[in-house]
Amino acid sequence: MGLREQNARRTRSTIAEVALVLFEERGYEATTMEQIAGAADVGTSTLYRYFPTKDSLLLEHPVLDVRPIADLLAGRPVDEPVDVALGQALAAHLAALDAGIEKIARVRLQIDRNPAVRARTWDVWGRQRTLLEQVLADRLDTAPEALETQVVAHIIQMIIQMAMDQTRAVISPESPVVYAERVVDLLSSGAVPLPRMPAKPPGRDWTMVRRAARGGESNV
Repeated sequence: MGLREQNARRTRSTIAEVALVLFEERGYEATTMEQIAGAADVGTSTLYRYFPTKDSLLLEHPVLDVRPIADLLAGRPVDEPVDVALGQALAAHLAALDAGIEKIARVRLQIDRNPAVRARTWDVWGRQRTLLEQVLADRLDTAPEALETQVVAHIIQMIIQMAMDQTRAVISPESPVVYAERVVDLLSSGAVPLPRMPAKPPGRDWTMVRRAARGGESNV
């Protein structure tokens, strides 16, 4: 890493940390970008170059900037079984997040307290899931939009969310990797009940029923 990049990362981290402290002391809504620039001792143009919007100071905080699980999965050996590759990528992603777990808890608290910012996390997760689906499609020999691919991607994100939530709840001494292992064990062992869909009555096609209902018809 060159000197310029090191300085840029240092400046970015300083701005983000100053902003986080101001949000905690004054509140997110009451804190202005100008106040953040002043406290960080940078010009407003510099601030906007690193963080173009106020919510990006939380959603793009450097502590959250770990290698995406999609990249980690893409980097696994091509001949590695998919379930093993997924487990390795998941563990590496969560271990990287664990390194900054206490600050992540502070950032997440600010996000959770501000509905507008919290709503944008869905956009972030959606983009990350799309990238994961593309990598999974290559591994599973399916299409990114295939139901199988999407189910796996959603499950992976659910495991990440649950592991991080469990760790953040009390700043647990256990790594989120440990919680992820427990969730995976529960899912794979059959120890937790999964929905059992109702049996389809003879002659009933749920797709046709749905289409008929949309058209104002009824063949129930």
